[in-house]
Amino acid sequence: MALVLRGTVVTCDSDHRILDPGAVYVGDDGRLAAVREAGQTPPAGFSSAPVIDTGALILPGLIDLHNHLLYNTLPLWEAVGVPYLHHDRWVGEKHPPDYATSVTWPAKVLGQAAPEALIKYVEVKALVGGVTAIQGAPLSTRPVDGWLLRTIDNEKLPAGADMVMTAALQLDADELREERAPRLDGTRLLIYHVAEGKPGSIVHREFDDLEPCLKPGLIGVHGTALTAADFKKWQSAVTTINPAEKATVVWSPFSNYWLYHTTTDVVEADKKGLRIALGSDWSPSGTKNVLGELKVADSVNRHELGGRFTDRELCDMVTANPGDALATAWGPQVGRLERGSAADLLVLERHDPATDPYRNLIDATERHVRLVLVRGRPFYGTRALMAAAGASDTSALTVAGLSRRVAVRDPHRADATLDWPGVKRALEKVREDPVAAWRAAQDALADWGGPLDDPDAPLALFGDMPEGDTGAFAAAGEVPLDLVVPRLDPLAHDAAYFAAVARGGVPELQHLADYYP
Repeated sequence: MALVLRGTVVTCDSDHRILDPGAVYVGDDGRLAAVREAGQTPPAGFSSAPVIDTGALILPGLIDLHNHLLYNTLPLWEAVGVPYLHHDRWVGEKHPPDYATSVTWPAKVLGQAAPEALIKYVEVKALVGGVTAIQGAPLSTRPVDGWLLRTIDNEKLPAGADMVMTAALQLDADELREERAPRLDGTRLLIYHVAEGKPGSIVHREFDDLEPCLKPGLIGVHGTALTAADFKKWQSAVTTINPAEKATVVWSPFSNYWLYHTTTDVVEADKKGLRIALGSDWSPSGTKNVLGELKVADSVNRHELGGRFTDRELCDMVTANPGDALATAWGPQVGRLERGSAADLLVLERHDPATDPYRNLIDATERHVRLVLVRGRPFYGTRALMAAAGASDTSALTVAGLSRRVAVRDPHRADATLDWPGVKRALEKVREDPVAAWRAAQDALADWGGPLDDPDAPLALFGDMPEGDTGAFAAAGEVPLDLVVPRLDPLAHDAAYFAAVARGGVPELQHLADYYP
């Protein structure tokens, strides 16, 4: 429905206007009809629209430009043998002995036996951190558009076509040159993991293989082994094609430090003209949502980078920057509050009026998220704001000790019938007997007998990490008979999480707990 939200509007537009007070006009088409100062005349069609005085900050919904959703019910993985030299040292043949039982198999079983519940749980986990768009959809028997969030991998903005290519695993150099590079024609994206490891390690050659794809539309994930010369080469290649465009690197500082004890040289990337976006990676080695990752970036900026980035620049890494990176395929749809943009909104309590809105966003926790709209629809928030925004069929949940409502069930979709209590029941049923759940899921796929890409195929999810993809998918008899699926990772950063971080002992990550008093 058409809706008007009033509050302090942090537009993140090209002028970075802050309208205080301001008004955001949400059209019934899921787009913003206008963003104006509160006293201005409303646009046509809004004379009788409900008006919500939020008394809070209104921002673009946060964008998590790098994740692996299948694994986000799992707790932080306290890996042995860190720091690793590069990504091939903790997966594949040389992975630590607990990787398969702590990460791979629990994700496989849940993705097979409770796919709808898993997707909805991890989407809610992102929602409670103000996220409205996220990258990292699992491989699946049939494509699943985001039920709650925009899933960047599968989203078909604006023309109904899938314009986003992704690859978490390394592709052959010939495939990059002959198949992916020609498709980067200024209308498509390639989100690609590259050079994830310590500087000077063998993974740097992945950047050499990627050279034909150094074009507008390439979004490079991690790049921890890249040098100043590499960033210069990358940006130069992009501007040679389009002088107005920027290369994009996705920074996941928590995961980088947790696994490798180093992180992307974002200072050099910034100096060379690249745009930087944030991604929370995945829960086994990351934060619970990109709002948490923003705090890691802020802490690293303060303690390791000499304050290179302003508060506004850090906040752009979860709003305007990823939105601009996606614009190659989507147009100017997300990340900025402007007329015609998607109505993906975060309403955030202004918990410290003495500081500016950007510092408020950086310091905000899950407790301060009051309302989240995706495509103009309210999916998560306080009871009062959800009701005022027209939410129906909601479930109660508790986040960081506070009561909230979430709209999980979509009665208009046959493949999205679970409500929030049903989501938790389905996942807990798998945890009670993961071996039986796995075998039942395998039997269902065997009974289907048809092609797994058929729209009517039973939904099953596959990991996009090594040992989790469809090509390496294990047979039913290989499931560990003593497998224990860990408890569901809590939706918000909590004491258990920070205790695990403390045990990890990575100095650059010890300041994160300070943001969660």
